Amino acid sequence: MAGSEEQAVTWPQIAGWYDQLVRQGSGPHELAVATTLRLVPDLRGARVLDVACGQGMATRALARAGAGSVTGADLSAEMIDIARGYEVAEPLGIRYLTSDARTLAGLGDASCDVVTCQLGLMDIPDLPAALASVARVLRPGGSFVFVIGHPCFLAPGAATVATADGGPARLIGDYLRERFWRSANPAGVRRVGNHHRTVATYLNTLTACGLTLDLVDEPPASGRLATDQPVYRNVPIFLAARTTRRP
Repeated sequence: MAGSEEQAVTWPQIAGWYDQLVRQGSGPHELAVATTLRLVPDLRGARVLDVACGQGMATRALARAGAGSVTGADLSAEMIDIARGYEVAEPLGIRYLTSDARTLAGLGDASCDVVTCQLGLMDIPDLPAALASVARVLRPGGSFVFVIGHPCFLAPGAATVATADGGPARLIGDYLRERFWRSANPAGVRRVGNHHRTVATYLNTLTACGLTLDLVDEPPASGRLATDQPVYRNVPIFLAARTTRRP
């Protein structure tokens, strides 16, 4: 862990910095949005909820993709304020709520056709509570689509190294031990920390919450990300999936 808990950085503290990072162009975020849009079902007329929406990058993309209505929810009031600023500048009919993903207060049972969560599940300390809330607000047969940093290749302490032939690879030494950790990079997103969990934990929790796996994706890097971090051309930076709420 980088620094003491008293010095720990939080999402509200870096909200403005994070928004600037995304606005300037971020290969990982661009790939995450493209992956989300590829996995969601037909959005025409759909009631969509974007959980842990941050400053609304994916939320706006979902609205532009033709959703009937879109709501963005995030625990950080600072992030929601930024998202609302974008809505004022370019009205897309998006409603934003300051709401904890573990409860999704303010959202009714079976009130959504599609729920998405882009790069947010790793930030939520209680995964079972969050996925139970997702299942609660989804109508039976509704879809939940998520994108997370790939647990296998973004595990704590993972590093990009050179192979014997000079190509890039990821070195993983501590995958199985689940825990909260912070990146030591003082200019990185993960200095706020995230919860490392195994793929098995994610899949088993989805199942326990009544969500059935339909489709899994591990997208290769393209565009900006492939240029900036070529290791992710052959090793996936993200794990994504579409699930369905069982009746």
